[in-house]
Amino acid sequence: MNVMRAKEIKDDPVMKDVLHNGQYVYIIDVDDDTQNVLVRYTKQSDEVFEVDVTELYEEE
Repeated sequence: MNVMRAKEIKDDPVMKDVLHNGQYVYIIDVDDDTQNVLVRYTKQSDEVFEVDVTELYEEE
């Protein structure tokens, strides 16, 4: 995924299916400078963590 798409998904009121390591995540914030994305898994915990935007995949 790229930064622009991650921002679009973050700002969309309808949740999209985004995967990190095969698990669904919710995008909380996108950092343009570092191209990192702050996410949390949707089902397993409230733990928030940062990943590179290229590690995210949108399920179609």
